[in-house]
Amino acid sequence: MNISPDHKAQIKKAIFLTKTNTVIEKYWPIFLTFSSLWGIYLCLGLLGLPQLLPDFLRGFLLFILGISSIGAIIYQVKHISLPSFKEILQRLEQINNLSHQPLQTLYDTPTQIDSKTVWNNHLQRIYKDFPSLKVGFPKIFKKYLCLNRVAIVTLCFFAALFVSHHHYISSSRLLSALRPGYDDATMALPKIQAWIIPPTYSGAAPIYIKSRTETIATDPKGRLHIALSDLKQAPELINPEQNTVLDQVSIQQLENNQWQVEGTIQKSGILQVNSRGRVIAAWTFNLPDNLPPKITWTSPIQKSQYDWKTAFAFKVTQHYGIESLQLTVNLPKDNNHPQEHILSLTLPLGDHPKNITQTLYQDLSSSIWAGNNAQATLSATDVTGQTANSKIIDFTLPKRIFSSPIAQKLNQIRQAYGTDQISKNDTITALIELQKIPNAFSDYDLFLNYVGIIYYLENAHTNTAQVKAQTLSRLWDLILDTEERKNSNSDIAKANIEIRAAQASVQEQLDKMQRLGKDKITNQDRQELNRRLERLQNAVAQKMMAMAKQNAKDQPQDSDGKEVQFTSTRSFQDMFKGMSKNMENGDMDKAMQQLEYTNQVLSTMRNATAEDLKKLEDHVKSQKEMEKLTKELELLTKKQQDLLNQTYARLNKSVPILLRPNQELNQLSTPELLKQITPQKTEEKAKKSIPSLEQSTQEQQDLIDSLKKLQAQMQAITKQPIKNLDDAQKDMNTAHQYLQNKDDLKASEAQQKALVDLQKGKQSAKQTMQQQAQRFSNFFPVFTASNPKEDPSSANKASPDKKYDPLGRSQDQDNNPIDLSGNASNARQIEEELRKRADDPNRSNKDLDYIYRLLNMF
Repeated sequence: MNISPDHKAQIKKAIFLTKTNTVIEKYWPIFLTFSSLWGIYLCLGLLGLPQLLPDFLRGFLLFILGISSIGAIIYQVKHISLPSFKEILQRLEQINNLSHQPLQTLYDTPTQIDSKTVWNNHLQRIYKDFPSLKVGFPKIFKKYLCLNRVAIVTLCFFAALFVSHHHYISSSRLLSALRPGYDDATMALPKIQAWIIPPTYSGAAPIYIKSRTETIATDPKGRLHIALSDLKQAPELINPEQNTVLDQVSIQQLENNQWQVEGTIQKSGILQVNSRGRVIAAWTFNLPDNLPPKITWTSPIQKSQYDWKTAFAFKVTQHYGIESLQLTVNLPKDNNHPQEHILSLTLPLGDHPKNITQTLYQDLSSSIWAGNNAQATLSATDVTGQTANSKIIDFTLPKRIFSSPIAQKLNQIRQAYGTDQISKNDTITALIELQKIPNAFSDYDLFLNYVGIIYYLENAHTNTAQVKAQTLSRLWDLILDTEERKNSNSDIAKANIEIRAAQASVQEQLDKMQRLGKDKITNQDRQELNRRLERLQNAVAQKMMAMAKQNAKDQPQDSDGKEVQFTSTRSFQDMFKGMSKNMENGDMDKAMQQLEYTNQVLSTMRNATAEDLKKLEDHVKSQKEMEKLTKELELLTKKQQDLLNQTYARLNKSVPILLRPNQELNQLSTPELLKQITPQKTEEKAKKSIPSLEQSTQEQQDLIDSLKKLQAQMQAITKQPIKNLDDAQKDMNTAHQYLQNKDDLKASEAQQKALVDLQKGKQSAKQTMQQQAQRFSNFFPVFTASNPKEDPSSANKASPDKKYDPLGRSQDQDNNPIDLSGNASNARQIEEELRKRADDPNRSNKDLDYIYRLLNMF
């Protein structure tokens, strides 16, 4: 076919487009049927009708509709016959009104090969005036008029419904119609209630979430509770920021269409609650910065000065609270031994304190590695789950020193066996060799313990870790028992062992109660603590009795020491009562401090001997005699004050306020301030006459003689002169001379100096007795406290049955009204001081009320 390229391209394009139009015409009714069917359903969806059906019915309807559509398409496609090439050419010739079938002629072939030239000439004549071919459009409107009308109506109705609502609502309705389990935006949201239970460590009140979109500030580990109703499907929690805001999530269905969601808030971020394709709530949680615990060692790790315990002093702080502590002690690896684990102690803290400054005492002297270098690490876990470690600190494990030769040999055998230097059989042999030492185990019960260890090792078939640990523990108890009996008799040694066991029992119970926290301590725990404290108290009484018996045996002429026994028993009773009371009040730190003080007392008490008890008994007697002499000195000082008042009365002067050395008026307590004014009834003051000069001279001489006697008695007790009393005696002699010379003015000056020296002498006497009491602190610290707050004995405490007013005055005394008329100078000074104290906001209401009543007198 000799045709120009332009004609060829035109013909091919026309054939392709004509074929396409024919195919569209064939498939158009299928498209109309499909689009009309689904258009009607979507229009119903925009009206919200399918959404009224349950999800499974809606899904079933969509399934039937989809299967029907697919089936109809497949059926119609199978019955469609596509046009042939000849039909396409004929249609193209009809559209362009071409006569003589020129397009069909192009695809004809001549019957004779020789006529090819004639055939080409024929084609050239045909395409000489060949027009531009027209394709036209598919004939889909007139041919399928009914279906077209249905489709157009459906499309118009769909468009009208879509634009009648907000595009968000229309889109959500279409999505919910096509996707079962999704709700459109016009449906009511499920009812929601949400609240946060803050963690217990924060002490905050519950936080109620009021809206579906809110920013909430809370603490880590708060518990989020969500209650949903009128919700057909389980809610879904989404974190848009890819941040795990909620942990430990629990979703439960309570009843039909009711759900409960719980979770722990871990981090800041956004949390969305979604269900059925919609966002039910979106909250933003803001958590403050949560730093891990800060741990510092407050002092080097060293042995306690009272016993063989190791003191671990540390400080731990965390903003929210500390849940537990863990102390780890390891022996670092070296050429002589591998790394060994010495101690791993976990201390749960039930009260979750935010600041801990504590000294933890642990007896590590029983370790077979005692004397070697060790490393300690303290770990702290806060209430939010964060854990921090302290820096590693090096120290030396304390090694106990034994004075008993048998105890020393037993310790050597124990250490060699524990460090695998000797085998089990060699250990048995070494223990049996100890019997050759004369009087090695003279006490029967001590010998039984010794034989029991040998028997236990001989019957152990293998040297397991359990056998080794049991043997080392029993050997350690035997070593301590041997050392105790070397330093004291059998009764005292048994008492010491019982004290040690009772101490460990009380410590165990207190540790348990500290782990529980004050809110979880039961009455049974308190009763158990009291029972163990009673056991410890009985053990102390047993020790004191054994020491008293030994003292009576060694020195029959002395007393039986009942007074010291009574005092010690009373002191320990008060200590234990205070400890138990603090535990009941939830003051765990103070209770633990009291326990540590008790342990120090008991540890030093175990080292006391009968001779120490005798010295202590003599000291207690001296203290009582010294107290009597101090009271006599106070009476003498009062008489000297009266003499000074008489001297000033003869001079017709006001008595000045006498202060102690280095003391100002504002340093006086309110009772001491009021004592500067002598209370006296008006009638008695009027009747009282001023003594003569001769009477005052004689009274001054009597006071000098009384002071000399007191000095001698005090020096006999303290074995040294009391400071300032010699100066007081000199001043009193000077005053006596001036009185003899009838010079009241100079006599008053000397008497005033004597009063100051007498006050200093009283303080010196107390300090001297305290210094002497320190000699017994190594044995009985409970009797040598420097002030009543440190001394738990009831001797230094005010009687609970005696009532006092806010200024410390006894209410059962005849408190006379104060007369300020005779001493105007003193009154003005006291009034000024009282007014300053009335302006002090830190004073109690009772104290301020009393001061106001006093000011009304001025």
